[in-house]
Amino acid sequence: MKILIFAEVYYPDVCGGGEFSTRQMAEALAGKGHDVVVRCLGKSSCNETLNGVRVKRRHVKGLSEHFLSNTKNNHVDDPFTQFDKIMRKWGDLYPSNKLLELYRSVIGKEQPDVVHTVSPMSYMGRYNLWKAAHDLRIPVSHVCRGPNLLELKFLGGKLDAFNRQRNAKASSYLTALAAPSRYMLKQHVAAGIRGSRINEVIYNAVGLEPAELSEDLMAQKEDMVLYAGEIKKEKGIDTLLRAMEGLENVKLLLIGRGDMADRIRAQASDTGPATELIDWMEREELFAYMRRAKAVILPSKWEEPFGRILVEAICNGTIAIGSDRGGIPEVLDHDERYIFRSGDARGLRRRMERVLNLSASEYPEEAAGQQKAALRFSDDTFADKWERFFLKQLDP
Repeated sequence: MKILIFAEVYYPDVCGGGEFSTRQMAEALAGKGHDVVVRCLGKSSCNETLNGVRVKRRHVKGLSEHFLSNTKNNHVDDPFTQFDKIMRKWGDLYPSNKLLELYRSVIGKEQPDVVHTVSPMSYMGRYNLWKAAHDLRIPVSHVCRGPNLLELKFLGGKLDAFNRQRNAKASSYLTALAAPSRYMLKQHVAAGIRGSRINEVIYNAVGLEPAELSEDLMAQKEDMVLYAGEIKKEKGIDTLLRAMEGLENVKLLLIGRGDMADRIRAQASDTGPATELIDWMEREELFAYMRRAKAVILPSKWEEPFGRILVEAICNGTIAIGSDRGGIPEVLDHDERYIFRSGDARGLRRRMERVLNLSASEYPEEAAGQQKAALRFSDDTFADKWERFFLKQLDP
């Protein structure tokens, strides 16, 4: 089976967890003997093969820089103004003969068995891409890794209903739709955005085997809680900071970048070592910090599509705590010991205190319980489900 994947960017260009999931999916399918081709934007136009996946990058002036500016491994300024974004949005929502013919040509040359989009293809003519595959009688699918098809970040959300309506119309060309959580799938289906034949939840995998909860690992643990991700209000950082108030001799480690970072860094320098903020780092270094923490927190105020950082923490032998938004409760197996109401700093503090005060025998027991529940996110399950997802689209 030849699978043609369209993405905004692809490894090693990484914006967040979505790019890790795309790479895992593509490499797993290539490992199963399928011909996997990824077409994406890049710094320059080139073709290469990465771990069995054929990657075709194209540089499109302005568009490439816009997406690369959001990646962690590139330092590029975003050239798009708000006006540019509004004008380019047209092709995502309405027919364009120019974009339709472009995608028909690209897909026609590749001659895939299935076409799949792994990112919203914003400003890249998503409507026309889906229609091109449909017109060529090739099954086309999409995975919803975020709320982009539901929310249009213009005018304070006043155009969200219009955006959903247009994307529902475009989804009539989709054979299949996938999402990394039941929550995310339900949100899209309820808005009329769905595949004509297949609508499935395929949980993300994190590419990690659960760590052995040994005495050596437990000996690394410090009275420290950790957050890794964007340092922004919508991620619940303010809730986490309030929850830390009054927790004596407990360190808060924040790892990431965002518009709250400078203020937090300035406050931390005034108050001492209780709060530390570190810039983005490679995964292995992050995992080393995770293993030292007693809790990893995801306090989001926005609807998280999944909650990858929680699974990574659990696999590294650290107890995970998250808010009740989006797919987070699914990741934590709906266990109220580890889930608090979004924005409830007291509720979060109670859960952190309970975990921090677990005894030497209780902590590994609870960590083992979370690891058992996280077996749903294994690499093998992830790969098998994606293979079946594409094969089912080829069934008559």
